Amino acid sequence: MVLCPFVVKSLERGERVVAQGTCSDVGLARCELPSGSFTMKLVPGEELPFLATSFDLHVTEDGSFAPREHSVETKSADVAVNLITPDGLPAAGCTFHLSPKFGGGGGGRSYEMSFKSDDEGRANATMSLMEPYIFRVKDTGKAAEYMPQEFVFMTDRPSFTSVVARTIFGSMPEKKIALVVDSSGSMASYLADVKAAMNLALVQQFNKSDRLFNIVTYTGKPRFFRKELVECTPSNIEDAMRFCEHIEAGGQSSMIHAIASALRLPGLEALYIVTDGKCDLGEEFLGRAKSHYFACAGRPRINTIGINCPPQRLTYRGLKALAMMTQSTFRAVCLEQDPGEPVGQILGPGGSLDTVLHNATTDEEGGGEDRGEDDGEF
Repeated sequence: MVLCPFVVKSLERGERVVAQGTCSDVGLARCELPSGSFTMKLVPGEELPFLATSFDLHVTEDGSFAPREHSVETKSADVAVNLITPDGLPAAGCTFHLSPKFGGGGGGRSYEMSFKSDDEGRANATMSLMEPYIFRVKDTGKAAEYMPQEFVFMTDRPSFTSVVARTIFGSMPEKKIALVVDSSGSMASYLADVKAAMNLALVQQFNKSDRLFNIVTYTGKPRFFRKELVECTPSNIEDAMRFCEHIEAGGQSSMIHAIASALRLPGLEALYIVTDGKCDLGEEFLGRAKSHYFACAGRPRINTIGINCPPQRLTYRGLKALAMMTQSTFRAVCLEQDPGEPVGQILGPGGSLDTVLHNATTDEEGGGEDRGEDDGEF
C-alpha cells in the first residue's frame, strides 16, 4: 500500500465521517475512533494502483478492534515495457516472457505471456499492478541477439523499464568468417566471457554447417588458428575450441596489424573483431584501415564488437566508424569485469568436447593440432 487515502464512517450515526487520513508507505492506517461499528473505505485516485474498496470495522470498549488487516486488490493496466541496452539504446526485437510469480495475478493471468519489443524497444503488456512478475529472456539454444536473464519485479505505474544485455557475437549471417580477438593485457578481465562466447558460437553457428572459418588473436602480433579458412568439420571445431581455451591475455594491442593480416585470408567475407578498444582508434588508424580494406579485392565486411565502450566516446566512435566504412555492423557489448572461467559451463560437467558437439544444434545443417599459426608463418 502506498499513500492511499481512506475515510471512516460510523454505522451507528447515519454514516457520518468520523475519521480520514492517508495510509503510510507500508499500508498502515492510523486514526482515533470511539467504540462502535464503522465502515472503512479506501478512495485511491486514478494515479494509484489500488481498487476502491470498503469493509466493516468494529472497535470494543477496551480499544481492541477487528479486523486488524485487510487485503486490497490492485488494478489491471496496460503497462508499457521499455527495454534498453546497457549503453542506453533501445533493445529492438527482444523476445521476452512475463508470468505472475505466485500464479494468481490479480487480472486472472496466471499463465506465461510472450512479447517482442519493437524497433524502439517497446512492448505493451496487460498486468496487475503491485503484483510480482517474473521477467525472462530465455536461452533458445540458438544464436541470439540478447543474453538470457531472469528477475522478479513489480510496478505501481503503467510503465516499466528494464536493461537487457546483448550477446557478444549475435547471429553471424556470412558464410566465410574470421573471428578476430584482442588478447592484450587490458582484455584480461573479459577474456573468459569472450572465450565462452566463441565456444558457444562454434557450437551453435558453425558446427556441422557449410561455412568456412578461422580464428585470429592479437596483441603486438596476430596468431592464427589455421593458415586459411577451414571447413566446420567436427575435428576442426574441436581443435578451434581447444585453441580458444589456450588464449591468454598479455601485451599491447595492435589492431591494425591484425586487420591487415586477416584481410589476406583468401575468400574471406567478414571479420568479427572483439576488443575493448584500448588502442589508438583516431583518424590515422582509420586511414590505415581504409587503405588495407580497399587494397583487398574481396572487400570483406569488418564487423566490430566493442566491450564496455562508453557511448559516443572516442573508442565507441572509432569502432563504429570502422564498421560503417565497410558497410558493416558495430555492436556495443557490456560485460562484468569478472575473471571467472565460464568456459566449463559450455563444455559441461565432464569437460567433454565430444559430448558438446554430439548434442549441438546449429542454425545451418550441412584432426589437426590445437596450436595456432602466427603471422610470421603466413
